[in-house]
Formats: sequence, C-alpha cells, structure tokens
Amino acid sequence: MTSKNLQEISELLDSENLAYRKCCNYVAECQDPTLKEKLGTYANNHRVRFEALLSYLNSNA
Repeated sequence: MTSKNLQEISELLDSENLAYRKCCNYVAECQDPTLKEKLGTYANNHRVRFEALLSYLNSNA
C-alpha cells in the first residue's frame, strides 16, 4: 500500500469518526423522537463505515 493510499484512508477514517461524533451529539440534544431515530441511524452508518475502513487498513498493513 502506498503512502498516498494510507493518507487517503486516514483522512476517510477521520471524516467518518467526526461525522459519527457529530451525529451522536445531535442525538443527545434532539427532542424530536423521529429525528432522533434518523440521527441515530446516521451515526450507526458512520460507525460501520469507520470500522470497515479500519478493518481494511488492518488487513492490508
């Protein structure tokens, strides 16, 4: 794996982690149950993508 690939994956990991944390913060502050559920789904999607990227990185290291 090239250093450019590692840099790109690192940036994707950072982005997914940031999006996950933001969604979690919005869930904690949200009062509307429907919106809270949607935000929770978005947070979970970001977590799943983060874990997939991390798994890919670990398997190709």
